[in-house]
Amino acid sequence: MDWEKTSIKLTLLNKEKYTKGYIVRTFNNIVPNPKPEQLKLFGEAIELLSDGDTFSSAKVVLQDKYIND
Repeated sequence: MDWEKTSIKLTLLNKEKYTKGYIVRTFNNIVPNPKPEQLKLFGEAIELLSDGDTFSSAKVVLQDKYIND
């Protein structure tokens, strides 16, 4: 199996802005195996760029492909 891409899904909290109190944002083309420190820094950067959102969690989605030769 070959690595194809990695995505992360960030959960951002903001009870005043979102009906459910949170929103999940997806970011594509992330490094193959992000470290917890990288995820934390990325979440904090998104907080700075948002309108009062708070970073809650990150889900890493790794996609591999299989090529039948």
